[in-house]
Amino acid sequence: MTILHGKKCRLRSVVSSDVGTTLLWENDPALAQYSDPHEPYTAEQIELFIENQQAGLKANGQLRLMIEVDSKAIGAIDLFDYDGHSAEVGVLIYEPQMRRQGYATDALQTIKAAAQSLDIERLTAVIDEENAASKALFLRCGFIKDRDNRYICNMRIVAPSILSADFGNLERDTLMLNRSQAEWVHVDVMDGIFVPNISFGFPVLKAVTKVSTKVIDTHLMICDPIRYVEQFAKAGSDYVTFHYEAAEDIDACIDAIHKAGAKAGISIKPATEPEVLEPWLHKVDMVLVMSVEPGFGGQSFMPYSLDKVRRLRAMVEQTNPNCLIEIDGGISATNAAEVFDAGVDVVVAGSAVFCAESPEAEIVKILKAGLTD
Repeated sequence: MTILHGKKCRLRSVVSSDVGTTLLWENDPALAQYSDPHEPYTAEQIELFIENQQAGLKANGQLRLMIEVDSKAIGAIDLFDYDGHSAEVGVLIYEPQMRRQGYATDALQTIKAAAQSLDIERLTAVIDEENAASKALFLRCGFIKDRDNRYICNMRIVAPSILSADFGNLERDTLMLNRSQAEWVHVDVMDGIFVPNISFGFPVLKAVTKVSTKVIDTHLMICDPIRYVEQFAKAGSDYVTFHYEAAEDIDACIDAIHKAGAKAGISIKPATEPEVLEPWLHKVDMVLVMSVEPGFGGQSFMPYSLDKVRRLRAMVEQTNPNCLIEIDGGISATNAAEVFDAGVDVVVAGSAVFCAESPEAEIVKILKAGLTD
């Protein structure tokens, strides 16, 4: 039996004594609008469903866990359409008086925490546009709405940096990333002042967003970022990250990004310690740790960055568990395992991906680094 303990509730496998409860939930007309049309289920069908659940997620392709509070089942969380890599997830708190008390949030966070032990690399959810409560729940739990209106949470994310792409064939390379298992595209913007290099601005960003189906992750390595954060958000960036060292008013930058409809990230250079970010961790959606000096691709990874990531992970777990940690610089399949193990959610990889014989295969190697088949 699967048993997972959250902060407010317990998740356990569905068992034969849950037939009556499950039958009631599955046949409730009030819930029918959120599921595919079907004839009312019989007790025999529910019994067979529960019996099949005993085979487990890998064998059955689905798993139902009952959400319990004080030994009483108040709802369920379902994993289904499991393909050995990803699974769709749905959450139900059945009794109205038990809703809006944090139980659905706790259940979903508990499943996220257990995902890798269940061999799940990605959780997805398809939510009816009218279901505002569910949309808010999944966003609150760190899921990201993609360009196909799916809500996605990756246990590991690779963000190839187009700074290393072939700019003579930018559309080709962007389409390649669409086909790949990379969920993000990283866009480095440099002004030649904050860092000793100049890259690109709005025209290239707009060209990428026009073609890309991935999350656009824009990293601003520029002085006085408040001047441009809103414009980059409105130009199609899903995440806009600015540097702690470059901003005079950090709160204003974060607020401007959020107001423009994007998620806000803050980055630190190798010489900056993560503790300086503590006053803003509750407000940001991501922290980017530079593991090379920003400005040029192809540099060697700085191992000290792993200690910074571990300290940062401990801080965000206390302050804002949904805050992602990203790392950029010198990442490849050879060191990705120790980077993920240190607590990183998102790795930026430029040269390792675009200089590989097969960029798509290299992305898979980075994603699966250190994992057993």
